[in-house]
Amino acid sequence: MASLPTRGIDISEFNGDVNIDALKGQIDFVIIRCGYGSNYTNQDDTQYENNVRKCLAAGIPYGVYLYSYAKNTDMAKSEAAHTLRLLQGKTPLYGVWYDVEDSSLPSGETIIDNCITYCREIEKAGYYCGIYSFLNWMETRLNSPRLDPFDKWVAQWNDVLEYDKPYGMWQYTNNGILNGRQFDMDYAYKDYPEIIKGMGGDDMTKEEVLKLAQQVYDENEKRYPTIDSVPNWAREGVKQVYEELNLGGNGTDPGKIELDASYSYVRAVYVISKVLERFDTLLRQADAEISAFSQEMPVDSDAEKKEEVEGQEEGRAE
Repeated sequence: MASLPTRGIDISEFNGDVNIDALKGQIDFVIIRCGYGSNYTNQDDTQYENNVRKCLAAGIPYGVYLYSYAKNTDMAKSEAAHTLRLLQGKTPLYGVWYDVEDSSLPSGETIIDNCITYCREIEKAGYYCGIYSFLNWMETRLNSPRLDPFDKWVAQWNDVLEYDKPYGMWQYTNNGILNGRQFDMDYAYKDYPEIIKGMGGDDMTKEEVLKLAQQVYDENEKRYPTIDSVPNWAREGVKQVYEELNLGGNGTDPGKIELDASYSYVRAVYVISKVLERFDTLLRQADAEISAFSQEMPVDSDAEKKEEVEGQEEGRAE
């Protein structure tokens, strides 16, 4: 696990030809602009592909960002398509970021809708996505609970970050000097490579998945071969489920029944037993409530009603 925070830079074509390999040991990651605006090739960042290749060659993980000009959700979808086109075949271990700061952008719910549209499109494609902007906008135009599900990368060129909501990255200066060149500098407070690999960002082959699954299954089968070998917290539940659901097993001694069940399966049957217990409890409560209600009701049977009516009619006849 990386020692947090990690330190990085964010770059675009405006930084020119950056010698990323020469920055090894000074930075932990790079966030690279892939382009700006809607899905047009002439709006791709001219240094994007070069910068990705340089990061890979240097062994430095990278993320990407797209600068937004979206006026509505259709344009936000196009900006997402622009990003996804440039992400094909790539694994940005520091995520995908929506750069929302241009003065031409709308306000109110429109800008919130645009952010949600872009981020959801990126997430649907399997990528980790967050929103970048400067502190003032994060506290005003982007300060909506609708954006709380998305990570934040906040720009405040200061000694401390004064943003009071959760965030993952901080752009703390636009005047960092590395090897005599000026860069935007960032801190990351989450281990993004671990998070993104956990999402499946580093895909395994089918053969690797099958091999791992077989290994886990074999190890756990050996660990819990019989009911007596099941942990104490689950043993009674396992027995109950085996009896109530008539599950099969080899052996006559209940404690020696071979489970043929992995650890995850043991947990599953334990949960089933607890659900059955809960149903029994609820049924008993319902029966008790019905019984109590019946006892409180006044006696008013059909026979008694008939006798009462007949008595009234006899009284009239007299």
